[in-house]
Amino acid sequence: MAEGSSNDAGKGKNIVEDKDSEREFLYKDEMQLEFVFNIGHVKDFELSMPYMAQLTNDKWNLFLRVPYFEEILLQFLKEEEDVKEGLPVTVYDKGGHEFPMMLKKFDKDSIAYYVLNRGWFNFCDEKRLQENDVVALRTFRHAITDELSFVVTFTKMR
Repeated sequence: MAEGSSNDAGKGKNIVEDKDSEREFLYKDEMQLEFVFNIGHVKDFELSMPYMAQLTNDKWNLFLRVPYFEEILLQFLKEEEDVKEGLPVTVYDKGGHEFPMMLKKFDKDSIAYYVLNRGWFNFCDEKRLQENDVVALRTFRHAITDELSFVVTFTKMR
């Protein structure tokens, strides 16, 4: 399983300790996705595998590590979309509620990472997410708008 971090590009945490825990987490994650499929948001039913990250105390940004996240993102990104300039995206929770955010790629001193922000704090606050909670981010194209979108599910670890 790829590990991610919401702190910065080189500081990941162990998300799941063993394979049984990993399977249990993925099963719970799958059960939370039913609503997004039922309301028809996902274009052609193409939804990425989850990118999982364990949250740190930074609720303003979700840092997504290259190459793990980029592998997933490039399958959905259009040629004309420039993530380095910042790309408006919509994040959905398991109930289909929308959270407008910005996805941006940073390259600094040979370190590259993606950041999901401008709305990430509101998402964490509304869902009462805290440090050590685990989020699973899945990428898709919206069926009507064709906008790059994400659905975020989570498990509280406390």
